[in-house]
Amino acid sequence: MEKTIIQFQKEFFVKPPQKRVFLIHGDEPYLIKNFLSKLKEKYGDNYKVLWGDDITEEEFYANISETSIFGNLKENAVVLYNFEDFLKKLGRKKKAKEFLIKTLKNIKSNYLFIVFDRKLQKQELSAEPYKSIQSFGMVIVAGRLSKEKIKQLVLKKFREKDIKIEEKAIDYLLELTEHNLMELKLEVEKLIDYAFETKTLDFEEVKSIAFAISENANLFEFIDAFLMGEGEKAVKLLDTLYRWGIHPLQIQKILVSYVIKLYTAQRLLEQGKDLNTVLESLGIKNNYAKLKFKNYIQRNDTEKLKRMLSFLQRIDMFEKIYFQNPEDMFKDFVMSFALTSAKG
Repeated sequence: MEKTIIQFQKEFFVKPPQKRVFLIHGDEPYLIKNFLSKLKEKYGDNYKVLWGDDITEEEFYANISETSIFGNLKENAVVLYNFEDFLKKLGRKKKAKEFLIKTLKNIKSNYLFIVFDRKLQKQELSAEPYKSIQSFGMVIVAGRLSKEKIKQLVLKKFREKDIKIEEKAIDYLLELTEHNLMELKLEVEKLIDYAFETKTLDFEEVKSIAFAISENANLFEFIDAFLMGEGEKAVKLLDTLYRWGIHPLQIQKILVSYVIKLYTAQRLLEQGKDLNTVLESLGIKNNYAKLKFKNYIQRNDTEKLKRMLSFLQRIDMFEKIYFQNPEDMFKDFVMSFALTSAKG
């Protein structure tokens, strides 16, 4: 069975379906992130996020388990990313795949959302375990919306706030963002705040306020600001990434890779190694990237990097074992290091 994510979202929050396992895929990430955001609001502490490349088979089955030490079941919404990486861990073991399918089929009280960041092809969906999952679960597709549909969605947002916007201004905004829903979300929020009192927006106002941004650019701007000790900027960029729907574990994973490289570089430099040789040995060969890392090395000594790694390992444990809120924990980490560095 297959439904569009817009149709599914309308139905799910009014009358949840009997089916318990859902494959969510498509080429419009904003629609997926928007649905998951609403799902998190609904389930609160019973909303769990798993990463297929980061968990063992035992951890996966424990997280979708429906047993309770107190005897009463709680309905959880479990979101699984990187399912393909999890399947690789099963290898070619037929029994392991059969056990996976049987376990998913027998889920009765929890909801499992297997989320992809791309559109699956028919050939992929016809292979196991996807084929079997479709027989007892549901496929949810987040397809690209037409330009006219996107325009109507944007206009609806302004109408909901009683804000009148010039046609020319709307067209400019859509062209600037290339109809990217994620970018439009941020720009519309900004413009609504701006027009809170006047309730009107003309072309010149939109032109002076709106600007196109990039998810990746903001992610690496955040990394740069954090490692350069620009505390306030780093915190603001992190909040922007959260509003984009970027999961904190994704940001955390990239930052960890930077910190490990910097810590390794500092240790090798302490042994008297040449800086350029050290950077190239770590895979940093581009001149611009080398310059960036040289600046990071100057701003972050070995002891500080060691404390960062220790802190990151600790919050990783609390997130995965004790299910602490990753957004709050990672933001506390950023504020602890970035804002302290800025004051120092």
